[in-house]
Amino acid sequence: MRLWPSLVAILAAAGPLAGPAAAQPDAILHGAIARVLDAGGDTEVLAVLADRLAGGVELTEAPKAAAVSAEPMKALEGDVQAALTQLSILAGGNGHLSLQLAQASTTDVIYLLSGTATLPALEAAGYLQRRANGWRLSRPLVLWPGAALVLSPGDLLELDTSAGAFVLSFGDVRLSGATLRGDGGKNARVPGFRPFLLVTGQGSFHAERSTFADLGFDGPAAFRGVSVLTGGLMKPSSAPVVTRSRFQDVFSLSFEGADGMVVTRNRLSRAGAAAISVKDGRGVLLSGNRIAGTDSGAGIRLSGALQDVVIAANVIAGGGRNGVQIDGKTLRLGLRANVILDNAGTGISLGPATCVAVQGNIIAGNGTAGLRLSRTGAARVADNAVTDNGSAGIEVAAQSGLGPVLLSDNLLRGNREGLRAAGLGEVRLAGNDLTRQTPRQFAGDFSPWLGAYLGADDGFVISAAANAQPATLDPCQPE
Repeated sequence: MRLWPSLVAILAAAGPLAGPAAAQPDAILHGAIARVLDAGGDTEVLAVLADRLAGGVELTEAPKAAAVSAEPMKALEGDVQAALTQLSILAGGNGHLSLQLAQASTTDVIYLLSGTATLPALEAAGYLQRRANGWRLSRPLVLWPGAALVLSPGDLLELDTSAGAFVLSFGDVRLSGATLRGDGGKNARVPGFRPFLLVTGQGSFHAERSTFADLGFDGPAAFRGVSVLTGGLMKPSSAPVVTRSRFQDVFSLSFEGADGMVVTRNRLSRAGAAAISVKDGRGVLLSGNRIAGTDSGAGIRLSGALQDVVIAANVIAGGGRNGVQIDGKTLRLGLRANVILDNAGTGISLGPATCVAVQGNIIAGNGTAGLRLSRTGAARVADNAVTDNGSAGIEVAAQSGLGPVLLSDNLLRGNREGLRAAGLGEVRLAGNDLTRQTPRQFAGDFSPWLGAYLGADDGFVISAAANAQPATLDPCQPE
């Protein structure tokens, strides 16, 4: 990463890189973060400082795309109903009537039966119109299992909104250095319709260094922009990968049941719902993404049943709702070195999760709480800078009877309240810096403990309620 002069000076002042879990808060590093925030909050400078807070986060390269068929494409034209019937089996039938009404013709659909289609090959077969800067698709394109669509560097495929065009894949989709976009037009039959890309069933998806724009509308997840819904019993041969790509005015980048998915080093702006939405899955990696200006959803939202999730080194700024919202049942979750800045709602909102690590994040200027833990057990919250949020810096709710929460070596400054709780279980406080946390340090169920905390040596424990039943199993042990 390029270090401009102000950042070089800040890092020089911060001194040599500490180990991954420093024993005490780093006052010099905290001061550097405060100065950057007070100067307007340059997000890329803050990202480097968050990396320092977390002890260093290595962003691994995304996996290479799996090979697709080398056979030439076989295609025919048909009725849209065949594709929608199969889609209903895999992803439900919600929204299909609107999708049918949006079509200029329900009998004018391109079906790729097998082999690999390229844009020049589709043009040669009469399925695409050539434009000065690319190709135009004016009807739905459906890939059956065993077929693949490949967009190569420099390719641009524009989807005709007025004709109800979309791409539905039960096969494989690959983009490298390409562009897939809507044309920004209007559909006279369904005014809210916009083109979309949906990969489902055993279909696979790999996009690198590509651009997606003007896709998706407010409807079922299948039609929300770029969606990979592979939650069935029969999984794809390769996990979805999206890397080093841009999403502009894409309603949402959505995944469901996408085990092993990797979304890294992307830029997403002006999403209509959650910029990145993940429902159900194991082995989820969301790292190094830049998310800005989300309208009416979280920057990142996780729901459903999730295991082994890493959210690291992302910048989520200026969104209309929460920065990160996790309201599914999550086991083993790590949030490290993220910058969550100036979102209208909560910075990070965690629902029923266990075995949670929140480390080295900068959470600042959000409209309500900085970090909210609700029904969260066995959590470690350490080395974070939580400043200038509209309500509590860190809020703990409905924790009674769950695992312990460790709050250590965090900077809390300028929040309306430092720590707030309702329904405390066991909480351990160690090494937190609240010296500039005004006007209130403790609120809610934390309030009665303030005097004892101020008079205690480092390392203060709020015991679980007497009538609470402690967890009998170690939730951090793998199944």
